[in-house]
Amino acid sequence: MRTKLDAVSIAAVLVTVAAFSMTAPLTAYAAAPALALAFGRNALGLLTLGPVFTLIRRREAMKVIRGQRLLVRKEQRRAVFFGVLAGTALAVHFMTFMSGTQMTSVAMATALVATQPVWQALIATLFNKRLPRITWAGLTVSVVGAVVASGADLRVGDTKAVVGDVLALVGAVALAVYAALSERARPDVSTSLYSVLCFSVCTMELLAVCLVTGTPPFTFTGNTWLALLGLLICPQLLGLFSLNFALGRAPATAVSVLLLLEAPVAALIAWLWFGQLPAGVALLGLLVIMLGVTVVVAADARRADTLAGGLGEARVPVTVPAYPFPTLGAVHVGDPHAYLWSAAQEGRFEEVEATIRRLEVRAIQNHGAKSPEATHWIEVRAVVARIAGHHGLASQLWLVAARFHSSPPDRDLHAARACLDQAFHEWVNVEDDRVLATLAPALRAMYNQDPDHRPDIMDAIDRHLLHLDTHEQA
Repeated sequence: MRTKLDAVSIAAVLVTVAAFSMTAPLTAYAAAPALALAFGRNALGLLTLGPVFTLIRRREAMKVIRGQRLLVRKEQRRAVFFGVLAGTALAVHFMTFMSGTQMTSVAMATALVATQPVWQALIATLFNKRLPRITWAGLTVSVVGAVVASGADLRVGDTKAVVGDVLALVGAVALAVYAALSERARPDVSTSLYSVLCFSVCTMELLAVCLVTGTPPFTFTGNTWLALLGLLICPQLLGLFSLNFALGRAPATAVSVLLLLEAPVAALIAWLWFGQLPAGVALLGLLVIMLGVTVVVAADARRADTLAGGLGEARVPVTVPAYPFPTLGAVHVGDPHAYLWSAAQEGRFEEVEATIRRLEVRAIQNHGAKSPEATHWIEVRAVVARIAGHHGLASQLWLVAARFHSSPPDRDLHAARACLDQAFHEWVNVEDDRVLATLAPALRAMYNQDPDHRPDIMDAIDRHLLHLDTHEQA
């Protein structure tokens, strides 16, 4: 990944901005109820992209359906659980944002939904994540801007527009909840499969809402079909493709800030298309909103880059964590592990988990879900679980890392053996008999795949289980 924006990266980001900026104008243009439009957009996207995603990950989909992934069954349940919740949050986002767009101006709806990073930062505080002062300053500025902008509608007595402003703001909160839930889902389930799950839940729930409210979900005019086609091509296909391309070449900080151009570009499109132009006070409020959001996005990205400690250029070891258990405190200043180890030893595990997930997502985006770079963060999470005294979780995570290392195309037998031995080391320290019994078959299965490594391990597992049974009977 490049560390600076080049011409190609800038072009990709600008295409992304233009594609995403069409969402609100196309929604306002469509002559259909917002609920039906939200359902139609998601249904069309799911029918188009769902089969493609499932075909690409067909082996993974079949293993999940058949329950063949014994080692990560808990992670799959976690991903499904969060996927259902995230799909519900996404449905709320589409219902409120698209309804708000038809009630207030395109510029106002787009600017208010762009406050999603603000609400995501506030959600992070619920999980004991401490925000820097600059982030709180950005939050305050954004809230002031929203009050000023919405107050302009209230002063002119446009109650419908005020309701639309509130709905757009709720849409931003729902989008932040969706992002937070997705971030907590285990990356063992691929992005493609997870996306299909979320959008399936979202589409079915939107259909249910349409039926309950008596909204015809399939009655569209010619203009509405054109709008739906535009929503499919622009934000869902062209926008996401160009965004993923840009994130693979350019720093996330710069991309995130440039994406905030979506609000003024959408306002420009609405002015040229519908003649919509915010009043002076409302325009000032919108500018203040975008200023506050820019501060929040830049502060969060800068903090993530600081914690990453230059991972893009100076690669960290990707087999076993560079600092094994006996020397966890012996780390160099500036190394990302120094922060993780010290925070874990201080008991700030929610904060550590959030940081690991951010670094893990970055590795997955740049290298793939089962790459050595992404697997490294599963190993780091296993070390943190050991610090917390959760030997069962640590053993399970080491097993996942061992399986990833033993999988093509980046097969590394040495790394897989090291992780497997770490899994056994943690397993023998598990005190919960049920966890021991659950993990024992997984340990056996992994060691059976490499019979030349530790041929005595099967007897060792049996002796440990027998010792526990004897101790219980005594």
